[in-house]
Amino acid sequence: MSIKQTFLDGWRAFWASFRFIRQREMKGWFVAFAIAAVLTWACMAFGWWYSLSMVRNALLESPLLEVWDADTSTSDATLWSTIESVLRAWLSTGTASLLHLLFALAAFLLNLKITKFIVLAVLGPLIAMLSERADAEFNALAASTWRWESFARGLLRGAKSATLMFLVEMSLGTIVGLGSFLMSLLLPFSAPLLALLTPLAFILIGSWFYGAAMFDCIWERQGMGSRDGLRATRKYGIAVTGLGLPLYLCMTIPFLAFPLGLIFGPIGGAVGAVILNSKKLKASDRLIDASLD
Repeated sequence: MSIKQTFLDGWRAFWASFRFIRQREMKGWFVAFAIAAVLTWACMAFGWWYSLSMVRNALLESPLLEVWDADTSTSDATLWSTIESVLRAWLSTGTASLLHLLFALAAFLLNLKITKFIVLAVLGPLIAMLSERADAEFNALAASTWRWESFARGLLRGAKSATLMFLVEMSLGTIVGLGSFLMSLLLPFSAPLLALLTPLAFILIGSWFYGAAMFDCIWERQGMGSRDGLRATRKYGIAVTGLGLPLYLCMTIPFLAFPLGLIFGPIGGAVGAVILNSKKLKASDRLIDASLD
């Protein structure tokens, strides 16, 4: 007999993780995650700004702009040539300001949409260590010692999870939105309903993938591969969505992902997955004992 867990089980597991950390005197993990997230974000922000500034300066110094500026000084006396000359002069003088504005906007969008996934990948080893520590605390086991091999696996797992979340956030909205648009063309009367259901479907599907990524550390400790881990995660049903919803909101709401989302989201997700898994195992053990009596 399988143990069915609900959406609320996953939701409660995420928030119960913070009480679990407080009771087990594990508050130092918040500091570790905060330091790693802030340092990585700062390095990436500087990297984006510096690289985009180099591209902007190269464009400003390109021969094409020099030819454009030179053309503004040569014109005949016709009305159209005068208008064209004035227009070229106005555009050439505003090019530098426009490029500054565009590249500043590009740096802002990169920091807002891309950097959080890179930070999440860097946090991979910390997420793995926290998951293992929470598992040891919850089940009264001895935590394993530090190994560089585990650190490397954590980085690889973090990169895989961050890539998955990036693909989900970037592509899922396009797929669901396009499908809803086509449905509204075929069935125009369904457009108001689709306008309500499309964002909800996007949030629920994205939350499931976010929640599933938090179980990777558990399945890796049990020696499972990606496919076996995915099958094991599916057994938790909609509880995975309940666990992933707070993490999804922390990672996707603008100006929430950094710094709070990247600190509290992975911590709540990693420990919440351990709580769900441990409770399911204990419930299964109780069912087995009851059937043997």
